[in-house]
Amino acid sequence: MSKYELEEEYDYDFNVLGISCHEKDYRICWAINQILGTSMQKEEKDIEVIIKKSNRYSLHTMFTCFDLDNEIDYRLISNRSTMGFLVPEKQQADYLFIVSDHFQIDFKEITQKIKLIPFVLTAFKIELDDLKSKENLIF
Repeated sequence: MSKYELEEEYDYDFNVLGISCHEKDYRICWAINQILGTSMQKEEKDIEVIIKKSNRYSLHTMFTCFDLDNEIDYRLISNRSTMGFLVPEKQQADYLFIVSDHFQIDFKEITQKIKLIPFVLTAFKIELDDLKSKENLIF
């Protein structure tokens, strides 16, 4: 008897910014809201990611907001948890800032603004093509 395997192709039409910062998630969210003029709020449910090696799962907090005027979706997700990383290839990033837009926005400008936050150590663009665990970013 032959087996069939289903392969899914996801559409990665968003930009990801890695943020290194030692502050709590609500504090970095507040600072990003102030500097970008967004209104991200914490989601009721955390993101659950199954860790394949240990068959356990890690929980990651997420803050979201959708800008109706410009059709931009903002998400701030904690990359670290007590059980593991959402994106293990980018362990230097404490948070992942995802921007989905239907129009072209200046992602470099957003990066520069986030770097101006006093307690942000660094912010850098993450290339999705280089990530093995990029499926963890599909919600």
